[in-house]
Amino acid sequence: MTISGWLNLNKPKGFSSAYCLNIIKKRFKNLKIGHAGTLDPLAEGVLPIALGEATKTVSLIHLQFKSYLFEMNWGSETDTLDLEGKVINTNYIFPEEKELNVVLKKFKGWQMQMPPKYSAIKVNGKRSYELARQNSEFELEEKKIFIKNIRLLCHENNKSLIYVKCNTGTYVRSLARDIAHSFKGFAHITKLVRTRYGNFRIKESNNIEKLLEKGTNEDFLKYVLDIHKVLIHIPSIKLNDKRVNLIKNGMKVSFVNELGKVNLENIYTQDLEKPLAIGCLKSGFFYPRRVFN
Repeated sequence: MTISGWLNLNKPKGFSSAYCLNIIKKRFKNLKIGHAGTLDPLAEGVLPIALGEATKTVSLIHLQFKSYLFEMNWGSETDTLDLEGKVINTNYIFPEEKELNVVLKKFKGWQMQMPPKYSAIKVNGKRSYELARQNSEFELEEKKIFIKNIRLLCHENNKSLIYVKCNTGTYVRSLARDIAHSFKGFAHITKLVRTRYGNFRIKESNNIEKLLEKGTNEDFLKYVLDIHKVLIHIPSIKLNDKRVNLIKNGMKVSFVNELGKVNLENIYTQDLEKPLAIGCLKSGFFYPRRVFN
């Protein structure tokens, strides 16, 4: 039996994303598996996992916004910007709630952000967290990020609980650091929960024990989301003519009669409800990039 689709996994705290992926790989040894949006071991929440042909759509999931709840503890900053690191800076600055609300508004929109040194960014072929652990000297480049929404939920006992909706590439640990630096203070994250990633919501997620409970592969399918249901943010075209076979063979086809000379960077085609290929439209012609088996 062939399995293709997406799993909405609720990653538990204390486990890496790769560890969760390997657990599922053990059940489906010959199935190609991937995931979108790595979560640190300290973090928990939504981790979309692609199975089979769905691994070809991971790059399209990255186009969607992510939502987080994070708790920042004021007064100290760690080298990892979370609970796992060693304290490198301290002070006793704890802003008033009104002041914090004003500052948070300034973080909305496009901005430049310096990633944490303990991250998976590659520097000369090595992960930056590996270099940081070796006490190597290196510099990271600022990244352009976008924060769509941010708001304060709770602010007491030297802790702040904040909701943020941001694009891929945003580091919440760096965000907490920068918020604290706005007051010339220090803080680090003590809790981080991803509540949503595009069409994947935490209230609809599955814990790993549920996914691995005894049963047949047919039983497992009830947790698998169809590819086309996950890609609702990407334009699609349904076909039922000879162009289906042309696309399956990786050939370009014309949609000029239906769409005119349209250009679209990301689009996918369907044979009724089955996805055929991901590609782009250039002057009304569809060029397949990844064809589904």
